[in-house]
Amino acid sequence: MKKNKLFSCEDLQGSIYFGPNALRHCCQRFFVDGKMEGDVEILKVKSDNDISVENIISAKKKIVDDLNNNKKTPCDGCPKLQFKEWTDIKKINKISIEAHSKCNARCSYCSEMFYGGLNPNYDLNKMLDKFRKLNIFDKNVAITWGGGEPVLLKNFKNIFKNFIESKYPKFKDIRVYSNSIIYNNLIHEYLDQNKIILTTSTDAGTQETFEKVRGVKKGFLQIFKNLEKYNTKKSGNIIIKYILTSDNYNNDEINSFVDLIKNHHLLNCNFEISTDYKFENLDLEKSLSMVYFYNSLSAAGAKFIHFDDHVRKRLFKFFKENFSIKQMEKNEMFNNLRKYFDKDIIVWGTGRYADEIIKNSFLFKKSKVAYYVDGIKKKHNNFISEKVYAPNKILTSDNPILIASSTYWQEIYRKILDLGVDKKRVINTLII
Repeated sequence: MKKNKLFSCEDLQGSIYFGPNALRHCCQRFFVDGKMEGDVEILKVKSDNDISVENIISAKKKIVDDLNNNKKTPCDGCPKLQFKEWTDIKKINKISIEAHSKCNARCSYCSEMFYGGLNPNYDLNKMLDKFRKLNIFDKNVAITWGGGEPVLLKNFKNIFKNFIESKYPKFKDIRVYSNSIIYNNLIHEYLDQNKIILTTSTDAGTQETFEKVRGVKKGFLQIFKNLEKYNTKKSGNIIIKYILTSDNYNNDEINSFVDLIKNHHLLNCNFEISTDYKFENLDLEKSLSMVYFYNSLSAAGAKFIHFDDHVRKRLFKFFKENFSIKQMEKNEMFNNLRKYFDKDIIVWGTGRYADEIIKNSFLFKKSKVAYYVDGIKKKHNNFISEKVYAPNKILTSDNPILIASSTYWQEIYRKILDLGVDKKRVINTLII
């Protein structure tokens, strides 16, 4: 396949986000000169006939061409853009089903795009058949299910099953974003079969705050009960997310949330700390509350905790502008991180996440990379001008290992343990 060195991103190359009345390239939101941009649209959709593979590919190629010919595009200023070798745009490797906007919550950080009550202007099963016939899918395709609330999609079980059981494309990474106010036995069944990953955002530790943030009265404790039910096999396929807003970031709220997690036996789950995407920047109070949140979950016994893209970039920026190494060395909140200062660290991962960590974190101002490893075979086996080794390389030393991935942290962690590596070598602490 022909490759060219140019500006593009993973989503422009191969993603489709299906909204009720439009298709989008991505769900990325970013700020340019103080104004929020993103959610870049591919085309409007009034019926099945408007979904044309030819038009989708053409729209993607036009943005890439304009980006590389100094023409104005809706992607200008996006942090996901990378200048590197990309293949020609021919195949789809990721789809996101946000095809309706019916939801049983009214979250303060959300918008009518996701709770406006719209049904899709097209048939999802027919769309899948059309794309199959045109052989547009890559060998393996990642898929996310959102909305609205996915279980409120009309005929959800039939559509969901049709996609999950698909032979072509073979969906390799299936993620469901549900608020879990409503229990769904098909979601439970697929969780138990290790076929899907469920992400549920709770955003509160008390009923009062739940009503402020989620905009409804019913469902607060039911979410934790349903998550406990989904977690019966403790398969590690549940991500519990907490989006910090202006209403839910104080220490008492965080403590109440952690208590609910313990009481419902959910500490084995993955935890994702996020923030309202409408915040361009974080202040001192919110930044330190995120550190407190991370440390509180860790102290309670949670093993898998990470910051998502919204938090990581804003947190790196805040500490870079407002903290010094000396301040961090004196602050008890960063005790666990300081254990890895002045070490040679193995970095597992060679993607955008790794690039950000190496360039921006305090850890790599005080430590250095021993070498990189990655389990994915790539044609050009180097990263940041350094050689990338196969995973077995970690068996040749006792250096600490940093997993440079949020999405696949637990999967990589299991691979490391399967190699017979002592889990104490894995850096499982707050990285700033």
